[in-house]
Amino acid sequence: MEELSELLDGNQKWAAEVKRDKPDFFEKLSKLQTPEYLWIGCSDSRVPANEITGTLPGAIFVHRNIANVVQLTDYNMLSVVFYAVKHLKVKHIIVCGHYGCGGVLAAMSKKSFGFIDGWLSNIKNVQRLHQD
Repeated sequence: MEELSELLDGNQKWAAEVKRDKPDFFEKLSKLQTPEYLWIGCSDSRVPANEITGTLPGAIFVHRNIANVVQLTDYNMLSVVFYAVKHLKVKHIIVCGHYGCGGVLAAMSKKSFGFIDGWLSNIKNVQRLHQD
């Protein structure tokens, strides 16, 4: 798989550059995780939390899903919030949306998108109840 080898090569190049510039970076990073922020964001590949905030790995604990939905029935998201608050002691929780979110646009349309319709139902309900 040529695409996969590009990712692996890119990772090796990135790691070598970081190690050259900060020789103890990976050792320090592996021993301690003390982020101040939990970022609940969209899975959209154009919105990587660390890059758009200009922070290094370890600064933000991240949970991503389609349309950055927070649902009380999502045990994965609830587990992330619990771990972040209880064990990592994060100080801030950010729910971050973005312009042109495909998940939000899908939820606000009248179309069916199959499997993800259930996931987007809360957004659809908010729109239906508050569209005025």
